[in-house]
Amino acid sequence: MANPKPKSGKNSEEKSHKLIGRRYRYTGDYQVVSSLGPYGGRQKQMIYIGQWIRPSNETGEYKNIVLWMRILTAIAVVTAVCAMWLHPAEMTHRWYVPVLVVSLFPLLYQVMGAVTIPAEPSYMERQRYDKSILRVGHSAVAALVLFCISALGCVIYWIVASVSELEGSVPYSLMDGVFAALLIASGAAELTTYRFFRRIKTDTFDNDAYHP
Repeated sequence: MANPKPKSGKNSEEKSHKLIGRRYRYTGDYQVVSSLGPYGGRQKQMIYIGQWIRPSNETGEYKNIVLWMRILTAIAVVTAVCAMWLHPAEMTHRWYVPVLVVSLFPLLYQVMGAVTIPAEPSYMERQRYDKSILRVGHSAVAALVLFCISALGCVIYWIVASVSELEGSVPYSLMDGVFAALLIASGAAELTTYRFFRRIKTDTFDNDAYHP
């Protein structure tokens, strides 16, 4: 039986790059070079070789957008947490509440992005843009979807409860109304956040166009 052909070095290298790219998404944006240290020795230094991303909005407009994105992110978090806290203790058949709890994950990412957005238009590495401006926009959409699913579940629950008897269900209370109102406020905040995110326009520059 013929021995299997060994894999070429090129194929192995391509496979390695794919694996590294999946695990370290921004590896290709950086290069490690040797430089002269302060005491004459050689040291390793990482430099950015990727493209630069810069918001093209006017400074005043950009600052206003960022401010509102941060305010709306805070509103979405506060209203969602309050909705969970104020919801009646009876949870039988109310599967829409766990869906709302899951929204805390994209909300957490959204907060992380909101606090790292540059206060003024500036040149950003791709990684910083993705983990600040882009993260806020995408997280807002994810949270909005979960809010909508939770709201739809809430509506379905009360429709079913009104036309039939659900075992373990309790009568509609004021807290249910407050919960629904806070859920609507959370969704409205996220929808508006996404609209502000869409207003940010960016330009992409070659690496040699900007030197920090």
